[in-house]
Amino acid sequence: MEAKWRSAISGSKVVKESRIGYAYGLNYPPDWGEHTVSLRPGDKNVFQPNMTIHVMPGIWLDKFGFECSEPIYVTEDGCETFVEFERKLFVK
Repeated sequence: MEAKWRSAISGSKVVKESRIGYAYGLNYPPDWGEHTVSLRPGDKNVFQPNMTIHVMPGIWLDKFGFECSEPIYVTEDGCETFVEFERKLFVK
């Protein structure tokens, strides 16, 4: 997933070094050590059914930015979202 994101922005001048998501939920360890899934370059974790991931690719620059936040539930066939909400671009 992270590699797909990096590939999608590779033709732009955008530099994104930080992660784009992380595990969350009931079994999240009680520390900031990030000893679980973290969607960043080189992450080798394998997604398994019943995992929950917060996918949050974002690009923050000095004058503008982009952020998309979506919690997902990993299923046998892919994933599902927790939120049923119209996805559209909001421009200020």
